[in-house]
Amino acid sequence: MKKVLIIGNVVLPLLAGKAHGFLLGDADNGEQIHQAQCAACHANNFDGDESRIYTRDDRRVKTVEGMMGQVEFCNNQLKTNLADDEINDIVKYLNDKYYKFE
Repeated sequence: MKKVLIIGNVVLPLLAGKAHGFLLGDADNGEQIHQAQCAACHANNFDGDESRIYTRDDRRVKTVEGMMGQVEFCNNQLKTNLADDEINDIVKYLNDKYYKFE
């Protein structure tokens, strides 16, 4: 549990590049990884529309850090073993396409 708190409070904001106002990652690669690793599960949970998890009124993610934490949570829960750079790529893709956090 201590490891999760350290990642959530220290590492994730740094990975998000918040201090510099940009996100690290390759959105094109993130889209490919998202389609391969995430989209089917999200579509299954939202009547075939994987985008609803991101666009619904009651979405969980409200910040860049929250988005990074959610992607990391899914990675850990589903044991997809994504590397940090792949997580950054997914976060960049999701932010560019859906969230538009600055």
